[in-house]
Amino acid sequence: MISPLLSNIVLSAIEERYERWVDHRTKLYSCRTKDGIAAARSARSSDRKAGRCVFLPVRYADDFILLVSGTKEDALAEKSALADYLRENTGLELSQEKTKVTALTDGFEFLGFRFGAHWNKCYGFGTRVEVPKAKAADLRQRIKQLTRRNTTLVSLGEKLKEINPILRGWANYYRYCAYAGDVYTSLDWYIGDRIWHWLRYKRPKASAHEILASRRPSQLRRTRNVWQEGTMEQFLLSLTPVCRYRLAWIGKPNFIMSSGEPDAERKPQVRFGKRR
Repeated sequence: MISPLLSNIVLSAIEERYERWVDHRTKLYSCRTKDGIAAARSARSSDRKAGRCVFLPVRYADDFILLVSGTKEDALAEKSALADYLRENTGLELSQEKTKVTALTDGFEFLGFRFGAHWNKCYGFGTRVEVPKAKAADLRQRIKQLTRRNTTLVSLGEKLKEINPILRGWANYYRYCAYAGDVYTSLDWYIGDRIWHWLRYKRPKASAHEILASRRPSQLRRTRNVWQEGTMEQFLLSLTPVCRYRLAWIGKPNFIMSSGEPDAERKPQVRFGKRR
């Protein structure tokens, strides 16, 4: 775990390079009424209106992307300039295999999500965060491995206890993606079908009616039938509330504030909105 931590500290030089569009820390004066983030937001808006390039880095651990508001030539030139900057200031080298320039309309993946711009007949082009098809396929493959013929030595309740944490974590991770509900519904059907086949492997002499006796109304939503044994029941991804993520839900964490700043000793404030 120390490698991503050290990389994250070193990559702070990236935000120093793009301070104008991220957070004005060394450019704040007593005469200004805006904070650093508001000043950077104003700079991004004024630069875009003036036709100038805008660069906005997004970092997480040892990985980062650089959003460029400009032409492909501007992005390629900045890629070379950033490589030289990191080499001189941090001693790091950009990986040519992993570093590439991609148009937003083509989309790209970052931290397991897929980002891209799509056309909407009412609103035009708009950005969208989606569940990558490969990630949904990986989940199907993992559930298939857990419900093979050679895994029938445990009871249905123990099998559900093994599968449910995987489904719950996956659903909570992608709950803010566009059309996540459609993906969840498709996965629920597949998982229910895999459990059906698993029970057929486990009880080859039982009739379909006897096996379906384990499928009863959910305790969370009585209109949905799920596989159950005792108090343990199948977790339905489609029952996870989905909504668009809002940046206003997260406050400024205390680990990026110095001890002399107001509220530096307070815990990070994370506010989650309620579904309306």
